[in-house]
Amino acid sequence: MTIVQMQYFQAVCRYENFTRAAEELHISQPAMSAAMKDLEKECGVPLFVRDKNSLRVTDEGKILLEEANLVLGQYQQMNQIVRDLALTRNYMRVGLSTLSGNQVYPEILLEYQKRRPGVQVMSVEESTPRQFEMLDAGLLDVIITIRRFDQEEEQKRFEKVYHHWPMKQTRMCFCVGRENPMAGETFVTPEQIVTQPLVLLKENFSQTTRIKQMFRESGLDYHVLHYTNQMYTVERFVEKNVAAGFLPESVSQSNPKIVGIPYREGTRAYIELFWRKDQFLFPVVKEFIRVVKELYPKM
Repeated sequence: MTIVQMQYFQAVCRYENFTRAAEELHISQPAMSAAMKDLEKECGVPLFVRDKNSLRVTDEGKILLEEANLVLGQYQQMNQIVRDLALTRNYMRVGLSTLSGNQVYPEILLEYQKRRPGVQVMSVEESTPRQFEMLDAGLLDVIITIRRFDQEEEQKRFEKVYHHWPMKQTRMCFCVGRENPMAGETFVTPEQIVTQPLVLLKENFSQTTRIKQMFRESGLDYHVLHYTNQMYTVERFVEKNVAAGFLPESVSQSNPKIVGIPYREGTRAYIELFWRKDQFLFPVVKEFIRVVKELYPKM
């Protein structure tokens, strides 16, 4: 018998109703009913008397409930001890996207270190899908990236799992060197883009996936001169006019050797801070979130 089974059983006994217990624990009613049937099978006795419109706990179920209450009480006490010990945790783990995270992270880190000079901040640059995988696995405390949704249902499911805080609006631009003949354009089409040799981030980056999808939808061939994991490398190739690439608008605005040109897929989006709703927030994490909210008041 698992802790989760005991928590389910405790909730059903409290409400004497599968549906209300399932709602409290955010699972489906069929899943709750199936879990209780498995528990009865494991115990070898009926734990509930099921009538058409009612449910009550059997005598055997009441005995099991007493034991489950004791175990869950000890489990909660142990969790509290772990959390109290965790108050002394002195490190922070941050994930950030190569393209978007670096537009805001240096400022956040500088302010955070002023407030928490003794905290070790460990940061890792990863693609957006990999960042969320690491956040879900408990390998990161927060992540800084852009999240786009193709369907409204996907966004609704996402909102149930994560807190998020928008920080800065940004967009990607097609970038060329100042000496490139295309530098005078005010907007470029996919047909114009493929006339240039390209430097792209590697294919595990969602930006590269969207760019290649744009070319496929337009039925265009393209030439990639070089793949890289680093935005810095893309910027160097572009400013030397070795290849064209895709960079945040802020990069082209701050580098006089580069011209950023809007293109069809380069829509505006928000760089956001994400953290899980079910994740215990250590004091060092709460302070990081507080710094972000103060530096970037909600838009």
